[in-house]
Amino acid sequence: MKKTLIAIGMLTFATLTSPAALILDEPFSYPDGPVAGPGTVTGDLWITHSGTTGQVDVVSGKVNVNQAESEDVSRALPGAPYSGVTNLYASFVINVSGLPTGSSYFWHYRDLGTFNFRARIFLSTTNVGTGSGKFRVGVANGGNVPVYIPTDLDLNTDIKLVVRLVNGTNTTLWINPPSESTMANRADATDATPAVPIHFVCLRQSSGATGVGVLTLDDLKIGTQFSDVQTPGGPPSISGLVNTSIPANTNTGPMPFIISDVETPADSLVLSAISDNPTLVPNNPANLSFGGSGENRTLTVTPAINQQGTANIQVIVTDGDNLSATNTFTLTVGAPTISSIPNQIAPVGQPLGPINFTVNDSETPPGSLSVTATSSDQTVLPNANIGVQNLGGPNRALWLTNAAAGVATVTVTVSDGTFNIPTTFTLTAHPDVGLVLGDDFSYPDGSVITNSGFFWNNHSGTTGQLQVVNGRLELLGTQTEDVSAFLTNFPYAASGGYVFYARFVVNYKTLPTASGVGEYFAHFKSFTTDFRARVFATTNGAAPGTYRLGIANGGFITAVFPQNLQTNQDYVVITRYNLATANDSALWVNPASESSTHVIASDLTTPVTIYSYAFRQNTGIGGLQVDNLKIGSTFNQVFLSLAPQPEPLQITRVGSDVVLSWTNPVFKLQAAPVVTGPYTNVPGALNTGYTNPLTGSQRYFRLIWP
Repeated sequence: MKKTLIAIGMLTFATLTSPAALILDEPFSYPDGPVAGPGTVTGDLWITHSGTTGQVDVVSGKVNVNQAESEDVSRALPGAPYSGVTNLYASFVINVSGLPTGSSYFWHYRDLGTFNFRARIFLSTTNVGTGSGKFRVGVANGGNVPVYIPTDLDLNTDIKLVVRLVNGTNTTLWINPPSESTMANRADATDATPAVPIHFVCLRQSSGATGVGVLTLDDLKIGTQFSDVQTPGGPPSISGLVNTSIPANTNTGPMPFIISDVETPADSLVLSAISDNPTLVPNNPANLSFGGSGENRTLTVTPAINQQGTANIQVIVTDGDNLSATNTFTLTVGAPTISSIPNQIAPVGQPLGPINFTVNDSETPPGSLSVTATSSDQTVLPNANIGVQNLGGPNRALWLTNAAAGVATVTVTVSDGTFNIPTTFTLTAHPDVGLVLGDDFSYPDGSVITNSGFFWNNHSGTTGQLQVVNGRLELLGTQTEDVSAFLTNFPYAASGGYVFYARFVVNYKTLPTASGVGEYFAHFKSFTTDFRARVFATTNGAAPGTYRLGIANGGFITAVFPQNLQTNQDYVVITRYNLATANDSALWVNPASESSTHVIASDLTTPVTIYSYAFRQNTGIGGLQVDNLKIGSTFNQVFLSLAPQPEPLQITRVGSDVVLSWTNPVFKLQAAPVVTGPYTNVPGALNTGYTNPLTGSQRYFRLIWP
């Protein structure tokens, strides 16, 4: 029989002005079957808003979410829309039986469309010990950069989550909070997103590199106050202790964690700790030592002398009603370390290497550590095509030769004979399909749509606004038309392992005006509204009168290229988009080669099928012209070298020194004893300032384009 929970008591959040109300009580007490579509067991209370209809189903009074499926479903909130000062509170119980394959959200609100999602709740193994079989929950306001609660959670365990959405923009997530004020087991989203009217609550399934895992969800409640969805009181709460690794014969130092309770003052809560490996960590106060006061406590773990291994440490907090809560973490003592290895991208058949990394250990000489590497896909990258080279001491290198198009996860493991510690990275081997789009915009002045013979087409905004002017495409922040052109032999599915490089020349006439990350003006596009490898322009962080360019995989969290760019000056912009992972977008400005300085986007998004490339006009982009667009499979297919603009070398006297600086970091500073040379690079000289003493022999300086 289903249990019905009745919220009692009242706890008012400071900014809430609407009265308490339970908006939705969804216990999923339906017969087994699909929640939406033909044969629905919910009477069409739930609808499909994306993916394959009929996949999300109810079994034994709980709804199933599975990363092997694609359907996303919504239920309309009674009394919707909710906006303004009406805050929303939700609670539900999840039970995760299969770990997520990435970082992805499974629950959220949305407006009347299928794009504006708010209060996204994520599952991930981020920062959880490898092989631990645990996961974490996190929250984002509207993007794909969540904040995670630092508590490792177990599979096959009921976990109650409570979500608060304030003014439609600020989201908080708790794990079974005893009160709304508790800071234990809590995360507050930090990404910026505008408010939208909330009409639906949604369940989402996602597969591939961002799979949500396998879980059930039950007892969904939504209200306008905390007490509508969560009964204050009950057991205490504890959080913050996470898996930790230390060298042998050391201790952890004070590890902070938080405890709280409604009925019992924090100073009166009782703490205890138990080690499941007393040989490594004896169950003595000297080895498990508490500190701190109030809600903020610490635990210092001191292993026994000359011991190595692992111990699960269970920390228990007990309140005055003899109710308790636990936080369990794993302590690893004496394990070696291995540095992270960035994701790799290469055309099919192209060798990669050396890919350098380091290993280390406090108990074993680094040169004696063994390193092995394996591939998850023997077709894409056979194990025989992986070479590991010992460069001496802690230094190692990998050599890879892929054999077929696709994506393989490479696991590199360091062993000291006791521990095997892995790190992973992704290799994308992509087919070379050559050039798939090119345009020098050599059309008569006028609409790019009509004058290109409809090579370009409108996909948003007022048709005919986007103009060709003197052989260049002119984008203005005062206009709304967005245009796109199909890639040759489209579509390109993410499963094909494709990687595309896009190049164009940009010349900004008026600075972007959008605040923060700025606005995007170019991107790859699916058949609908999925935009990838978005190119942004902003004045944020740039010197007065200049701007900077940045890139995002699919959202609004940008990686910004660290160079101030001048108006009325041409720059070559090259971007890279990895269709297979969707999360390796890169941007270069005036590069000399693919190894030149570039930035890689950090926001998370999902792979989509790509049809076209697009340019976008919107308030905030400023005024700019683009030219010489080319899209291909490799960097060299689209590479273009512009003659650099003259770069002034600025000289400032500071006391008995002179400081030399310049704007463009790509230029290198060289020095010579006489004006005719020979000139050599000045080691360590950066464009932000190189100090040269006035004393000593004379030297001549110059800037050179690499």
